[in-house]
Amino acid sequence: MAILKSRAIGRQILREMRTSYWFWPSILVLGALGLAALVEWVDAQPGFAAGLLPAWLTAIDPDGARDTLSTLATAVIGVAGVMFSMTLVAVSFAADTFGPRLIGNFMRDRGTQISFGLLLGTFVFNIAMLRAVRGGDAAFVPYAGLTVTLFLTLVSVFTIIYYIHHVPETINVSNISSDLGHQFSANIKSLIAERSKVEVEDIKPAPQARQVDVTLPARGYIQQLDQDTLYTCACENDWIIQVHRSAGDFVTPHTDVLSVFTVSPLDDKQIATLQSAFATGNDRTEVQSTAFIADQLVEMIARALSPGFNDPFTAMNCLNWLHAGLQDALLHDGGLQPLTTQRVRYPHVDFAALFAASFTAALPYTMTDRMCRAHHLALTQELLARATGKNREVIAELIPALRAGPKDRIL
Repeated sequence: MAILKSRAIGRQILREMRTSYWFWPSILVLGALGLAALVEWVDAQPGFAAGLLPAWLTAIDPDGARDTLSTLATAVIGVAGVMFSMTLVAVSFAADTFGPRLIGNFMRDRGTQISFGLLLGTFVFNIAMLRAVRGGDAAFVPYAGLTVTLFLTLVSVFTIIYYIHHVPETINVSNISSDLGHQFSANIKSLIAERSKVEVEDIKPAPQARQVDVTLPARGYIQQLDQDTLYTCACENDWIIQVHRSAGDFVTPHTDVLSVFTVSPLDDKQIATLQSAFATGNDRTEVQSTAFIADQLVEMIARALSPGFNDPFTAMNCLNWLHAGLQDALLHDGGLQPLTTQRVRYPHVDFAALFAASFTAALPYTMTDRMCRAHHLALTQELLARATGKNREVIAELIPALRAGPKDRIL
């Protein structure tokens, strides 16, 4: 049970590490220190330099080695500072232009993290090798270390070339909407795959069962929900659990996050285990919250159509990616089907909820631009042609508002 208790928190910590700028640079710096110790030990082996390295690498005295290492270290750390400044400028620009909720997408960019880490690792390796150089009677030059330093410097040069290309790519509006759109579709497909594997059990609470509501001791947004923990607890204790709040919802210590239908009362240990299935934080995340990705695309639409930007083409591009995800929710492997009867019951995201969070939420902004409204209407009609049943009714409700135009729309 202790493993179960730490699962949601562990996933939250891993996500925070992934979105930080310190994790990969720290790993690469520690790796550089380990590599420096190994290379220095290799250099200390008798006859290594004379036997394996070419003469042009070993024809350098301690003073020359110091000058070379110090020059390379100064250059690398200077470029690393410039790279960090470029990153902050790019993140600031993206937050102002596309919305502050998109900062996490830039923080998660692995290319930026590893590029910065490679330059810091090269700097640390150079400093370690500089420390190993000794002059005087016991002169020692780490020729292998100097060779590795030259190689790492060459890698750093190509890293700089990659980074200069990569930064403009990360703030390209088409790439940002594309990344969000692919993630939107991937999350929907993941939900469909997960629900296809769930064994629906026709379980009803026992006649003598009573409802026990559970709250969380913390306040904030639910960032992780460990479904395995809840299911294991329900099976072990013969409970039926109704989850009221899902990932992305804001909760307080007075919010009922779930209800347990049980014959026997819950003890403190059981309540603590149920609470441990939730991990909260200060902001919403895209993890287990598909609607949050739709919110980000809608925010891009709102900013693109604001008077300060007036960019209908970006708005239409975001609508295209929302449309692609909604098509997956309708058609991929039978579509996004609700689950009604389970031992653990969740407020499942269905097509209607995703449509409301995307196409319906974008309506107030697309109505202000004729091109966007026409494009919005065309995509909605295409969805309507492919939908059936209740999904068709949900889509059809939006079409009259799109056809009416801003003058006839009732606010």
